[in-house]
Parts: sequence; C-alpha cells; structure tokens
Amino acid sequence: MVLLGIEASSEIISLGAVDNKRVIFKFKKKLRKGASYIVAYLERYLKKNLLRWEDVSSLVIGKGPGSFTSLRVSFSVIKGLAVALNKPVIALGSFFSIAHKLRSKFHKLAVVCDARRNLIYAATFRVRNYTRLIRKRKENLYSLEEFVQLYPDYLYVTYHSHIRENARKIFPQINFYPLDIYPDVIYLLEIAKDFYRRRLFTTLESLEPLYIYPKECQIKNV
Repeated sequence: MVLLGIEASSEIISLGAVDNKRVIFKFKKKLRKGASYIVAYLERYLKKNLLRWEDVSSLVIGKGPGSFTSLRVSFSVIKGLAVALNKPVIALGSFFSIAHKLRSKFHKLAVVCDARRNLIYAATFRVRNYTRLIRKRKENLYSLEEFVQLYPDYLYVTYHSHIRENARKIFPQINFYPLDIYPDVIYLLEIAKDFYRRRLFTTLESLEPLYIYPKECQIKNV
C-alpha cells in the first residue's frame, strides 16, 4: 500500500507519501503560488524514491476549509491523477490533521481559522483512548463569541495567530494552544490508512473542497 497525499488548504503546502510501515517522503513549505507546482514536486519526490505513478495505491487530499485558489488547483490535480491513473481517492477535512497531531495530549479539541467578516470556521473533535480521533461537530461558520460559548472547555487550536490573540482578549479563561498548527498531509495520510483498509473512498462526483471565506461557502450550521 502506497498512499500519496496533497494538503494545500493553507499558505503551507505539504505533500507526502506513506506505506504500511514508514513515511516515504514529505515536503512542507510556504510557497508563493505553491499550488501551481504540485505535480512537479510530486514527480521529483516519486523519482527520488524510485517510485512510479503506477505504484500509488490511493490518492489522498485535504479538502479544507481553505483558500479558493490553492484548493481549486489541488483538487484539479487530484481529479486529473485519479482519472489518468485509475486510482481511488480519499478526501479528508484538513482540520483532522491539526487535531490528529495533538490527540495524544488533549481529549477535547476545537480547531478554528479565520473566515473574515468577523466569522471563524470551526470544528470539534474528541479523542478516545488517546488514539482514536472522532469529529463531533463538522466544519461550519460561527462568530467567535458564539462558538466559545458553545465549547468553553475545549483546547482551541489555530494557524491564525490573530484569532488566538483576539480570543484571549475577549475570553481570558480560554485554553488556546500557544503555537500555530498548520494542516499537514502526513497526519492526513496516517488517518487515511484506516480508510484505505476499509475501502472508504470518495467518489469523483462528490469530490468537492470546503472554501474558507463566506462568499465562497454554501454551508449551514448543524
């Protein structure tokens, strides 16, 4: 099993591949117009690790929420590769990778990011037995005040430092992780291993990104 992944929902582009036992390669960097170089970087690292496109078992993509341009490019790449290579796709919310990174330390996590217009995009996760990550509330738009009142006892995590700073001013008691944590494809690939074993693939017809800004979102709170 070789899983190849793309995470381009934030300003940090991350690419990677894993098999059953190890990380084959990982690439993570802030790039200006980085999404446009996705295929070139993937080809470089596949060749460096003596892999062919045909060796890939499944493609994995972080579906956001994220910026319009980067997600549009990354989804176009994934769809093109899926058709050309006849490979299945696993699409996972990008917030999963942020929560997955901290799952061994905290059992109640709220991942948030700026959605402009005084709104945030947010999702909540619970951790069972320090390993199993469960999304409790899917990604939706909220005001910061509304969301904190709903989930006052969660650990908050973001990659937008101004959201963390503003939240602490309004809610001094809020527990906010002190560092910016960006979506990372390696954590998505770890989660995707179980999806692959269970054959839980995303159809091309349902393969759609979550755009971060309200004017690009068609979403309702649940």
